[in-house]
Amino acid sequence: MGTRQITHTLLSLLFLILAWPGKAMADVAVMRDSAYYAQFPYIRFIETDDSIAVSDEEFLDDAAKVIFTVNRYDLPENSALLRRWRDELIPQLNRDRLQLYRVLLRGAASPEGPFENNRKLGVNRAKALYDFFNEYLETPVSERQFVGHVEVEDYRSLCIMMKRAGDPAYPIVQELYDNYHRSDGYGELKDRLMRAEDGQLWQRLLRDYFPQLRAARMLLYFRRMPGADPIAIERPSHGLPDSLPLPDSLYLTVLPQLPATPSRLPRRELLSLKTNLLFYGVYMPGYNRWCPIPNVAVEYYPKGGHFTFGASVDFPWWVDYGRHKFFEIRNYQVEGRYYFGAHGVLGANGASGKPAFSGLYLMGYGHGGLFEIGFNENKGWRGHGFGAGVGAGYVVPVSRNGHWRLDFSLQVGWFTAKHDPFQYENPVNPSYHDDLYYYKWTGRAKDFKELQYRFNWLGPTRVGITLSYDLLYRRAGNGASGERRAAP
Repeated sequence: MGTRQITHTLLSLLFLILAWPGKAMADVAVMRDSAYYAQFPYIRFIETDDSIAVSDEEFLDDAAKVIFTVNRYDLPENSALLRRWRDELIPQLNRDRLQLYRVLLRGAASPEGPFENNRKLGVNRAKALYDFFNEYLETPVSERQFVGHVEVEDYRSLCIMMKRAGDPAYPIVQELYDNYHRSDGYGELKDRLMRAEDGQLWQRLLRDYFPQLRAARMLLYFRRMPGADPIAIERPSHGLPDSLPLPDSLYLTVLPQLPATPSRLPRRELLSLKTNLLFYGVYMPGYNRWCPIPNVAVEYYPKGGHFTFGASVDFPWWVDYGRHKFFEIRNYQVEGRYYFGAHGVLGANGASGKPAFSGLYLMGYGHGGLFEIGFNENKGWRGHGFGAGVGAGYVVPVSRNGHWRLDFSLQVGWFTAKHDPFQYENPVNPSYHDDLYYYKWTGRAKDFKELQYRFNWLGPTRVGITLSYDLLYRRAGNGASGERRAAP
């Protein structure tokens, strides 16, 4: 039995002695219900801010951990902890009419990475937890109450872990933390840690400790709603209750269980289908007609990070044999993108918000294909080529839910092609007519080699205004219907 349990037990015995016998039955019954919360060491009961006091080691040992995907702030899917809160703990809090009063949140991002990026992650992870509690708690929680304290990079817990492990570098890290945290000099602190021991200390921290810090640790402080009267459950009294570790608040109001209500699951995109609108307005000089370029592309959005992967194909196939005009192309492209802003899941109810990948991005691409282009009976080329390059673009949602988007992009790169010119009828004997197309070659037939001409290009290779639609989605939680039942 721990020190805290012993203390709670002694306090409970003292309470029983003072209250006995007039209210013994009722108070024992209430305390039996209160003891339910002892299994959650991160649940605390307070009346004012003055009663919030916790040591660093106690925080590390008792705090609940919500582990986020690296560089993401959407709540982790299929989290056993969040499921238990939703299905068991929060319904009990609602029945007992307890109000979330303060949250102590540390380690909202692990120390690696730029501090400003970690600060944004920490704020958004706190906001995701705020939305989670507000969705299920019957009494709304204000943001001012919820975020009682957020410490983005949890160097306090790092020092405790190193001390408990007997790490020889613990005095170095503790001294640096003591020197810089009071002035919020976390940038300088990180720089000193990265340079200590010629960088070897930082590499060891990355390997041995930072994975344990990639979690939001928190203590949840609740208080009884004003005006809520205690309601004792009548049970026969047979001496002392079986379990005595009690929270600080003993008087809890029991309310009837509310019916379940459906709510939509948050979801985010997995795969989008796209087409370049500009390609449908192509006019071919010399061909003297509009030649829309049918094209289709897909983009795959990984579960985390800033990178996406895509592929596309362009397939115009316009032929006018009567005027010896040909515009036949098969162009295949693969690409990778880096989005500077990755916004996580859509809105709390899956109905609105930014897509996970939007805004400014950079890209790298490679492409290849075959072509046959002809403008008249004496001017045509056929061959194949390939190229590579870089590009940039900006993605803008054009629908309220963010599933429809426009992508404005420009690619610049190098392209090389091997090709041969061709013409209508025999180039060696123009008087001979057989209605066939020939390579433009007047030398000996045995000396002819295919694809003997070269074409090279360095410059813009593609411009696009692309319309995309999210074809497939990821959903939080389980179930094929896309809905879940709110916890009673």
